[in-house]
Formats: sequence, C-alpha cells, structure tokens
Amino acid sequence: MIHEMGYRFFISVILVLLTVGQAFAGPPLLTDDPDTPGDKHWEINVAVTLDKNQTESTYETPILDLNYGIGDNIELTYEVPWLIHHEQDTGTQSGLGNSVVAVKWRFLDEELNGVNMSVYPQFEFNPPTTSADRGLVDKGMNLLLPVEVSKKFGPVWVTGEFGYTYRQNFSDEWLYGLSSGYEIRENLTILGEIHGGATKEFKDNEVVFNIGTQWDFTKKYGLLASAGRSFNRVTSDEPNLLIYLGLQIRL
Repeated sequence: MIHEMGYRFFISVILVLLTVGQAFAGPPLLTDDPDTPGDKHWEINVAVTLDKNQTESTYETPILDLNYGIGDNIELTYEVPWLIHHEQDTGTQSGLGNSVVAVKWRFLDEELNGVNMSVYPQFEFNPPTTSADRGLVDKGMNLLLPVEVSKKFGPVWVTGEFGYTYRQNFSDEWLYGLSSGYEIRENLTILGEIHGGATKEFKDNEVVFNIGTQWDFTKKYGLLASAGRSFNRVTSDEPNLLIYLGLQIRL
C-alpha cells in the first residue's frame, strides 16, 4: 500500500519536472535513457551508493561505471562495484560485486525520426572470487533486455524505460521507469524518477522514487547525487533509503 504523504509529495515533484525543463536519466537515477557519449568519447561515473532496508544495508564503495561511444549512436559499458553488506543477524562482509557488460544502440534519433529510442542489452555475471559462495551476490548470470525512449514536447522532455530480466537461478523480472529533469541553470539540474520492478506474473511489485541533482562544475566534471525510498509501506526487504553520490568524468 502506497504511503499517502510520500505519494502526494513525489507526484507533485514529477508534475513540476514534466512541465518544465529537460529530461535526464542514468546515474544518479535508476532509469536509463537513449543518450550515448558520442564518437570516441568516454563517460566515467565513480560513485558510492547505499541500499538500506529494515534489516540489511548494502554499500557500493565504489561502483565504477565506464561508458565509451562508438559513432554517435552506440555505447559500450562496463560496470563493477566493491560491496560492503551488513545484516543484523550475520554481521558485515565485503567483496567484489557482479560485473555488467552492455551495448546500447540508439536506433531512432529525434532530429530524424521525431523520437529518441534505444535498446540496451546487459549481461551480468559473478566475479571470479568467493562473493557468490559467501552470499554477497546471488549465484548465476542475468540478461537484461530493456528499451529506452525519450521525446521532447516544446520545453517538456519525457524519458521512459521498460524491459525484462532473464535470471539463471531465480524468477525472471520486469522493470520499468519514468524520469525527467528541470534545468535550474545551464550547469545545474534537478532530477526525479519513478522506477519499479515486478515478478514475471506481476504478483509482486516494488516501486521506488528518487530525487536528485547533477551539477556540472566544469565541461569535463560533474557531481551526481540522488536519494529515495520505496513507495510502499516498507517491509523488511524493501528499501527505506537509497543514496547515490558520485563524480562524472567526460573525456
């Protein structure tokens, strides 16, 4: 059941974001978009994150997210975190997290087609360490197949993502997200999103909201930050705090 005050607050923010400003997605948000770094350009995100619920806390300290552009419409991605996991009953352990390799292809461009649209297949696999054996990460591989779309309506941008995750040892999952942003000034943006995941049969559903910012203090460097939580009345396994704090480097 949705917490009424949190729901009204975030819907108000989303309505503001969708009526003015540009859309932004990807770090520090969970929802991705069709943008790519550009030909032979790097976008590197180095961040610390927190995912906390009533009984567990997981830190990525740091997470390294490398993105490289091939042509104007293709992006190659590699991502890997160092994890610190604390559980009330078992204590704290740390180790290398799962790696993700991905290719994004923006096959529609707004200037030519009236809309930006991409596919972004992502392959996640266990590290060559004891992290899976110790329960720090789930054993097995995952294949995520999302589609991203963005569209500008005058001063309004809307970005959405929808996809499906095939999981080797667990039930498959759906994912979806809607994000937008308001550019306060040329180098400072307020961000917001609703992002969710559901089981294959849509019997269980978890929806979170995030509010964040991106501050580009130079052309090459920017600060990324966001905070959020579950929309639902938090149970033991739903996040009551999500935090992202990172540095973006553009080369």
